[in-house]
Amino acid sequence: MGQSSVPCKICGSTNLRLFAHTATCRYCGVLLCYPYPSTDEEQFASGTGRADVSNSANIHRGKLAWHLRSGARNHHNFTSMAEFVLTDADRQRRLNVLDYGGGGGQFALVLKSLYPLATPYIVDINDAKLLDEFRPLNTQIRFADFEEDATKFDVIFMNDVFEHVSNPLGVLRLLRTKLTCGDGRVFIDTPRQFWIYPATELLWNRLHEKLLRGTVDFDHQQIWSRRSFLHVVRAAGFGIQKYVETSEFTQPPEFYLDNMKISNRAVRVSGKLLYAVGRSIAKNKILAVLKPTASQA
Repeated sequence: MGQSSVPCKICGSTNLRLFAHTATCRYCGVLLCYPYPSTDEEQFASGTGRADVSNSANIHRGKLAWHLRSGARNHHNFTSMAEFVLTDADRQRRLNVLDYGGGGGQFALVLKSLYPLATPYIVDINDAKLLDEFRPLNTQIRFADFEEDATKFDVIFMNDVFEHVSNPLGVLRLLRTKLTCGDGRVFIDTPRQFWIYPATELLWNRLHEKLLRGTVDFDHQQIWSRRSFLHVVRAAGFGIQKYVETSEFTQPPEFYLDNMKISNRAVRVSGKLLYAVGRSIAKNKILAVLKPTASQA
């Protein structure tokens, strides 16, 4: 374990505990990839981040293969997201809804089936990730144009995006300027640390490092604690309209075990058992609806 004089990029505290390729802030509790990755745009340009910078045909094949494997799970999760944020009264409204970091664009299909009057928009750091199969349902705003684009949104969805961005505070502040006045809302679904992190750190450093290697990297740049999440939300000028800590596993157990490079049979069996009962013992996700505070609206 080491110590850093570099401040926490979420709360500014210099009380960081270093282990492997991560830093944990002792003040706000966020778990960070460390040293901090470059900006999202620099990672996109260099190919070191989450964006695939190969040609459009390769991107399409990769994204389509992903949706063929996980489309059903995504459909269920997207339905839960929409119903978490939107109400029956919203079905009567012509809402502008933005899928920020929307990738392949499947969310628009779910949104239109539940809220036919809504107009889905999408923006992603990699414009080419929008699949042709979902393109007719989305109004795409190119990432390079987004900051200057004048479109306002009633609801902005960030599904498994907030952990990827290098500057969470800056992104939230930008999105606040994109909301319509009055009832504009931002939805965030993002990973949260739960008891397995301190447990493995205390009991088995080697397993703890495997857990960190599988969950924190240049792609997944931060895993939130409640305190760190609330800190950045308030610093961006938002209040919490709705907040829930829940269990969500979007992939089968083998995906997570392979990602952590766990080959030991006993550990894999234990991991699958944990996965099977995870919904009752592992609150690994934050779901939140944010609204600008009165002074920031």
